[in-house]
Amino acid sequence: MPKENKSYFFDRQYRFYGSHALRVDALTAVFDSASKAQLFRRNLDVYINAPLIGFLYGRMTDRDDTRNPSTNQVYDENIMGEQVIHAQEELLFHFRLIMLLDTVYEPNGEERIDKAFRHMGKNPADMERFDSYVRGGVDILYEKLIEGSSSADDYINKLYEFLEDFQDRFNDQVTSDIILKLCSK
Repeated sequence: MPKENKSYFFDRQYRFYGSHALRVDALTAVFDSASKAQLFRRNLDVYINAPLIGFLYGRMTDRDDTRNPSTNQVYDENIMGEQVIHAQEELLFHFRLIMLLDTVYEPNGEERIDKAFRHMGKNPADMERFDSYVRGGVDILYEKLIEGSSSADDYINKLYEFLEDFQDRFNDQVTSDIILKLCSK
């Protein structure tokens, strides 16, 4: 029996680099020492959510290699491989969802299905596209939740504003009738 030729995604550690590492660090930092409140508990939580935010807001960003001026090392933030593997199913779902919905990247529906399921992992450009949405999502989350905040109240207000913006952009027009119509096709 021939051996199946598969490439696996989300089976090893993941690193954020440069400005995105700094932004992930800020997104996971405690912003209120009294309550120990954080916007995201782990780097992994940012990684799971960022590609969807990047895709929905239409933001893709190239890898950044901002360096620490005192060490000249590129900033980086790591997610351990074990954590990525534990979240593999959810990350695969997000990858597939983006490959299926990204009609700009691939206009042909059959090809999008191939990218999402049949040829997953065989084209490095697909993973780079996903990663560019991850970085874009990190940028949006940082801009909307962190930038300009200096107190716990600022962070809470920015979170509320972001959730309102998200609701207005993506959920306001969705009704149960629309969902039922889509399900009955």
